[in-house]
Amino acid sequence: MKAAILGIGTELLTGLVRDYNAYFLAQKLVDKGILPQFILFVPDQMEKIVDALQFIMKEEEVKLVIVSGGLGPTEDDLTREAVAQAFGRSLIFSPEAWDRIQFFYRELRNTEPPENNRRQAFIPQGAEILYNERGTAPGFKLEVNGKSIFVIPGVPREAEFFWSLIEKDLPREEEYFYRSPIFKFCGIGESNLAKEVEPFLRHLPSSFNLAFLPNYGEVWLYVYSSRFSPEEKESALIFLEEVARHLDRFFFSPYGDTLEEAVGNMMKEKGLKLGLAESCTGGLVANRITDIAGSSQYFERGYVVYSNEAKKEDLKVPEEILQEKGAVSEETARFLARGVRHKGKVDLGLGITGIAGPGGGSKEKPVGLVYIALSSEEGVRVQKFHFSGDRLMNKRFASQSALVMIFQYLKEKFGNEFNYHQKLCGFRPSL
Repeated sequence: MKAAILGIGTELLTGLVRDYNAYFLAQKLVDKGILPQFILFVPDQMEKIVDALQFIMKEEEVKLVIVSGGLGPTEDDLTREAVAQAFGRSLIFSPEAWDRIQFFYRELRNTEPPENNRRQAFIPQGAEILYNERGTAPGFKLEVNGKSIFVIPGVPREAEFFWSLIEKDLPREEEYFYRSPIFKFCGIGESNLAKEVEPFLRHLPSSFNLAFLPNYGEVWLYVYSSRFSPEEKESALIFLEEVARHLDRFFFSPYGDTLEEAVGNMMKEKGLKLGLAESCTGGLVANRITDIAGSSQYFERGYVVYSNEAKKEDLKVPEEILQEKGAVSEETARFLARGVRHKGKVDLGLGITGIAGPGGGSKEKPVGLVYIALSSEEGVRVQKFHFSGDRLMNKRFASQSALVMIFQYLKEKFGNEFNYHQKLCGFRPSL
C-alpha cells in the first residue's frame, strides 16, 4: 500500500511559506508502515489542481491520497471546486457544516461569520464531512476507484488534528513499509561513518536499503524496506545494533532525540553542572540547552561576552591576552572556559570565541574561525574549527561542535556507566 500527498497553495511554490504539512504527514504515514509514493505541490489554480488529482488517480499502487490546503473562504481557495470537477461531482451546501462555522464564530470569536465563510460549507456530493475542531473549514473524505481521498485544511495545527481522523481509517493488519529507528551520530562525518559501516553490510538483508542523512554536524543512519519478512526485519535490526556498538563513542541518540537532550540527560544522570561563556554564538548554545525541559537541573549559568570589555570584566580574560593573542584565539577560549567554571562553581565550563562573519575576518583569522574550550577537573581542552557557511550557519555549527565536545568528554569519562540506552529512542532492549 502506498500513499500520495498533494499540497495546494501558491505560497508553497513561491517560497513565501515553508511547507510543514507534507513533512508531518509523511512521517506519520511511515510510522504506520505506509510509504508516500510521491509528494506534489500545485498553485491555487483550478486546472493545476485537477491535473494533479487525475495524475494521482492513475497510480494503481496509491490507495491513500491526502490533499492539504485551499479550503479557506476566499476566492483563491479552489480545492473544493477542483475536487468536485476532477471526480464529476456537484458541490452540495451542508446546513450542518454552516451551523458549525457559525457556532465557531459566535462562541469563540464573539461575532458573526463573514458571508464568504459560507463557501466552506459546500462539500462534493457523496463525500463524508470531517468536522474541524481547530478552525472553521471542514474537511471531507471521498472513495473513488478504490482510493481513499482525504481533503483537509492547510493550516498546520488544523492538519495535525485531521491526521487523528485519517489514521483511524488506516489498515492495521499488515505492515506495508518499515523504517527503522533513526540512529544518530555526532563527531564523525558521513564519509567516515560509511567507511566504518562497510564491514557490517554483509549482515544487512538484500531486501533492505541503507540510508545516511547528514544533518547540521550529525549523521543519521537508518534502514528501510517495502518487501521484507519478519526474519529479514530482525536481521536488519541486528545489523544496526552491530554498527551502534562499533561506533558507540559517536552514537548519541540512545540518550536523547537531539544532541542537546542527550547531553542534558547524561549530565543529569551524573549530577554535573554546566556553565557557558559565549562570544560569537551569542547565547545559541544556552538557548539549545534550555530548550530542554528540566535543564535547570544541570545548567547553572551562561554569559554572552561579546565585547572585549565584557570578557575582561565578567570572566577575567587578561588584557594582555586580548591585546597579544586577540579575542579570537585559543588562549582567550581557555580563559573563557576556566573563568565561567570557577565563577559559576560548576563541573564543566565551556568557552566559545570566533568570527561568524560576513565581515571581521583577515588572512590570519578568516571568517568562520572558531575556538571552543571545555574546562573540567582534568584541565582544559581546546579545539579549533574553520566553518565555511554564512553567519547563521557558522553560529549553528559552532553551537553543534560545542555540544559534541561535551558529549565526547562525558563518553570518555563515564563510558558505559549511563543508564539511558533504550529509554528515549525505542531501540530494542538487547542494544
